Amino acid sequence: MSEELTIAVIIPLVITTFIIGNYTLYERTIAQADIIMRYLIVTSVFIVQEYVIIFLSNQIVGYIFYQYAIAVLMFNLLNNKYYGVYVACLTPILVNAYLLIAGQTTTIQWSLFSGLVLFIAVTGIGSQMAPRGSYVSLPVQMVIINIIGPCTIAANPTTKILTISQYGHYLAELTFGSILLLVVYQFFLNGEVNGIDQFKEAYHDSMFDALTGLGNYRALLEYAEKVAKGAGETVICIIDVDHFKGVNDKYGHKAGNVALQYFANYLATSTGVWEHRTSRAFRYGGEEFCIVFSGLSMDEFPEIIDCIKTRQRLFMSQPFSTKQGEQLPLSFSAGVTLWRKGEAMPLAFERADTALYEAKRNGRSQVRIFNGGAGLASVTKVK
Repeated sequence: MSEELTIAVIIPLVITTFIIGNYTLYERTIAQADIIMRYLIVTSVFIVQEYVIIFLSNQIVGYIFYQYAIAVLMFNLLNNKYYGVYVACLTPILVNAYLLIAGQTTTIQWSLFSGLVLFIAVTGIGSQMAPRGSYVSLPVQMVIINIIGPCTIAANPTTKILTISQYGHYLAELTFGSILLLVVYQFFLNGEVNGIDQFKEAYHDSMFDALTGLGNYRALLEYAEKVAKGAGETVICIIDVDHFKGVNDKYGHKAGNVALQYFANYLATSTGVWEHRTSRAFRYGGEEFCIVFSGLSMDEFPEIIDCIKTRQRLFMSQPFSTKQGEQLPLSFSAGVTLWRKGEAMPLAFERADTALYEAKRNGRSQVRIFNGGAGLASVTKVK
């Protein structure tokens, strides 16, 4: 009775507990971490969870079941399906390691990798037939991987120690356990998904400007501080739409908002063609925007300035069309500075602001560079 209960109820409930925790961890807690840190956490958590599943199954039943259950669930239910693929690749390695350490085998059992092949086939075909995590695709994948998986391994007589050669005795328990796992998980999933969706929505609202869709001032500060710690130099470019008050006064604030959206879209698409891979645009406030260039060498600074001037000329050659069909020429001024390593962030932004002020005070539609040092004498016009 203890074997049947373990297969049909205990292990599925343990897996359900694991995957609910994983959903919160991977979708909320570590979502903003860098990729190396994310996969280190995924690896560590999975090793512990998979060990528990292998240990319970092998110690109580004498065979190993459900070893790909977490991988299937992660593939189908997480936004990043590659977490599931990654832990599936780890699974045969971990099972082999467990058996070697436990003294149940003295060689690597290559037949264990047949389960990985089955996982790739089942999830690949399933995701083509229906969206990942659908009510049809996921249960079918789960039942197949939990029932046929042991059968494929048992076909090799050298791996009887791992699974059963006559697995029919446990067919009903595995089927029931797979369904129970999904039912319980789905019951708790709805509330968890709603909570995480609300969290993501609140986070998005706190980091992105509702009008333009660009990152807001808070996002700018976080991003700038992060990239400044990386390799290379960082350049701050603050941009102001020239005579924007006149647009609002003449055409109304609604037209002004459309003009800001137009300009924001121009900046967002332009950052992909700055001839520099790591650049990102933000709304600084009002009609002011900011572009952060990172990972630069000192030799690339003149190239960035040339790119800004080129994009400035192109923008002026593409008049904005009002709702009334009137062609409204727009231009912008820019202040640029180099953020020195070890320097406080406010000082760099203050210099860029100073350079922008000089550009606006001296005729607008120009780029000014704060070259360092103190005072306005250090601000020069780019011709």
